[in-house]
Formats: sequence, C-alpha cells, structure tokens
Amino acid sequence: MKTLSDIRKWLKSKNVENYTVSEDLYITVHGNVDLSGKIVESELPVKFDVVDGYFNISNNNLETLEGCPKKVAKDFNCSHNKITSLFGGPSIVGDFDCSNNELKNNLSYGPKEVYGYYNCSNNRLSSIDGAPRSIVEYFNCSINLLTSLKGGPKYVDGFFDCSQNRLETLKGGPITVGQDYMCYWNQLKNLNDVADEIGWNLITDISLNHITKSFDEEKKIWKYKGEEVIGHIYKPLLDLTDKEDIRVWLNKHGVKDFHILKDNSVKVQGDVNFSKKLENLSKLPLRFHEVTGDFDISDNVLMTLEGSPKRVGGSFLAYKNELTSLKGGPIEVGKNFIILRNNINSLEYSPVKVKEDYICSHNPLKSLVGIVDVGGNIFTNLLIDGLKYQEFTYNSVKTYKYDGESILKYIERECKVLTEEEQVFETTRRNIQNAINKMINNDTLKKEMINETLLKNLTKYNLHDLKEMVLLIKNPPIETKKKELSEEEILQSVFDKEI
Repeated sequence: MKTLSDIRKWLKSKNVENYTVSEDLYITVHGNVDLSGKIVESELPVKFDVVDGYFNISNNNLETLEGCPKKVAKDFNCSHNKITSLFGGPSIVGDFDCSNNELKNNLSYGPKEVYGYYNCSNNRLSSIDGAPRSIVEYFNCSINLLTSLKGGPKYVDGFFDCSQNRLETLKGGPITVGQDYMCYWNQLKNLNDVADEIGWNLITDISLNHITKSFDEEKKIWKYKGEEVIGHIYKPLLDLTDKEDIRVWLNKHGVKDFHILKDNSVKVQGDVNFSKKLENLSKLPLRFHEVTGDFDISDNVLMTLEGSPKRVGGSFLAYKNELTSLKGGPIEVGKNFIILRNNINSLEYSPVKVKEDYICSHNPLKSLVGIVDVGGNIFTNLLIDGLKYQEFTYNSVKTYKYDGESILKYIERECKVLTEEEQVFETTRRNIQNAINKMINNDTLKKEMINETLLKNLTKYNLHDLKEMVLLIKNPPIETKKKELSEEEILQSVFDKEI
C-alpha cells in the first residue's frame, strides 16, 4: 500500500489501534497486533517497524515475512503459514514461534535476541544454524529433517526438544538444559555428546541398563533422570567405580566431609585441594558432583576437566595443566574461575555463571566467545579495540584486565555467530552502504538515477537512514522565499499571526 489513507483503512479493518505512520509509511504500534487468520494475501500489504506488544500473524497463507516489524517487545507468532525463509522477520523478540511452516535449510535471518521460547518445530529444516546462543525458556526443533545440532543454542533454561529428526549424533547440541532433554525417534546409536547438565529428565528411545527409568508403552520411549544419565555416560572414563575404592582414594588425598552419592559421584562440604598432588594423572579418576568451597586442581598434568564438580561454591583453580578444552568443567562457580597457563584454544563449555573473576590469560586463545556471565573482571592476553583495560606484564607476556560486563556486551554486539548466508547479506549490505555514501559525498548520485529498484534494495538491506538521504536528493525540500511586506500588509497581519 502506497498511500496513508489506504494504510489507515486497512489497519482499521484489522482492528489495529494506537499506531503512528512515518513519512516512508512504516507503522509503529503502541500495543498488540493480532492478524491471526485475517490476511488473504501471500505477503503483508503494509510495513511495520516496531510493535510494543505481541505480533501475531499465524494461521494465514503467508509465504514471506517481509513487512514484519524489526522489533517486537513480546511474542512474535508466524506459525501455520507457508513461509520458506525467516528473511524480513524481527531481530529482537520476546517469544518466537515459526512452527508449522515450510522453512528449509537453516534458521538464517531469524532473531538473535530472544527473551522467551524459540519454536521452529514442524518444518523442513536440515540445520538449526542461525539460532541464538542462549534461550531463556525452551527450544523446540522437533519434527524436521535435522542431521546435525551444530549452530543451535548452547544454553537452554527450559526444555530442549530435537525429537523426530534424522540425527545420528547429539554432537554440537546444548551444553546445559534446565529442564527436559528430548531426543527420541531419531537415528541415534548412543547418547554420547549429550548436554553436560540436564535439570530434569532425558527422554529417548535408547535403552540404558543399571539406571532408574520408566517406559512409555505407547510411544516406546524411555525416561531417565538427566543427572543419572550423565553419570552413566561418564562411567567408562573413570578409573574408580567402587565406593570403597573412591573412599580410600579421597582419604589418601586429604579430602574431608565428603559424601558418595548413589551414582558414585562425590559431594564435598568444604574445600578440595589437589594442587601438585595428582602425580602423573591425565584425568580425574572419579566424578565430583558438588564442592561447596574451593576446588583446586592446579599445577598438575591434567588433559581434561572431565570429573570436575558441576557446581563450585568457592573458586575453581585449574591453572598450569595440559588442558586443551573446558569440556567437563563446572557449570557454576561461586568465586573465581582460573585456567591460565594451559593450551586452551576455545572458551566453549565455559561456566554459565562465574560470580567473580574469570582468568584465562596465557592460553592460545583467538576469541573470548564462549564466556557467558562474569560478575567480576576478565583477564586475557587478547587486546580488544574500543574497550577500557588495565595492562599487566607477567612472564614477559602482556595481560589485559577488562570489566566483565563490558566483555559480555562486546561479545553480544560483535561476535554473534552468523550463518554463511547471513555473512553474505551483511557484506553486501556494507558494500551498498559504502558505494551509495561515496556517490552522495562526491555529488555523483543524481535525481534522475534514483528509481524504485534502488529504494527497494535500500529497504531490503535495512539501510533506512541512507534511504532517507537518497529520498531528499530525489525530492528536495521546497525553499519558501520571504517577500517584503508593505506597511498596509503588515498592519493587516501583525496582530493575528507570526510574520
């Protein structure tokens, strides 16, 4: 729709109220928009910019999201349509539901900031590449054509459902799941690479022995306690599986106030200090569940963190080892997380929360992506342009101290993982922006060159400010010249209006 009157008439017919329309005919709504089952076209006939409430376009025959708002404060629901791509949809939403469509390939152009659940089930997706890194509520990608979980979320506070796909492995899936983890009716042969932490249950069609379970006769699926499954999968990595052997080893290494749980993991009330005490061990010979004080495994030759407690009330110290990965490490650290002087090249599998400092200097890191939440400071050898820091030199190597919050904002802003398709889009966007800006600055963009195709491309690539500048060239403002007024004309108007 190209006229303000047509837009107003259409919005009134759909009961959309409390809105404003900009000069370029984009609509901002101060409230909710419910267009469920109300659209007969295959594309929205109007263009939204921001919606302060929810935006519901479900149960229509839409084939594209073009015309949708870029920001939705609450739910965005485009389920039960014929949409094949998320291009044109919002970048920031509360809940996001694009289920029951015809989405193919991956989640390119989907929102990277989702403050609720993310539901992309019942589509034709072969990948979930492009999903946000963290999900506040649940993530449902069931009933698709997925062959990999790579590119999906790493931290899910609610449930994670990847059931009814074509997965042969769980590699690349979430690191932590706060509630149920559902992976049944795939092509899995084992549960290796399942999440490091599952808050509630694991629901699968794979049968495990020697573990508490219940069976659904109708669906032919098993339900296990997530914590027990993780302990069961780790068992082959452990040297000590007998409770008495575990007790003897802990006493020998000076661990006090410990309790051996049903799954043979160990809970300790107080500190655990294994610094320089693990001799030639390349891994912990048992699995800790929780340590309320400090957990110190520094200055050894450990090659993995497998067996470490998932929660440490004090500091976690693993510096001066032979570590190459953080897999198997803690999920939550109550004080400091110290892993300096190792061979770690990626911070994936970092704790979900470190309440004080995160010290990862003297490692061959190229990026800080993987850090999730740090309450104190971050120490690293990476110099990041534009961020305030304090500089130190230790063993002739420069170390930079950053405020944790500033690093997290930097990661969120600069280090969002884009799909290949999104990278091409962003590169093209920058190139268009640079080219048109140069033409404007050099005064080579003439009025007669500006056509609908150029304006559509500027809209497509979200170059709205640049589009306004181009439109000013196409339609320059009319300058009104003031004429001199006679004394008689002045007397007629000087008391009635500003002249």
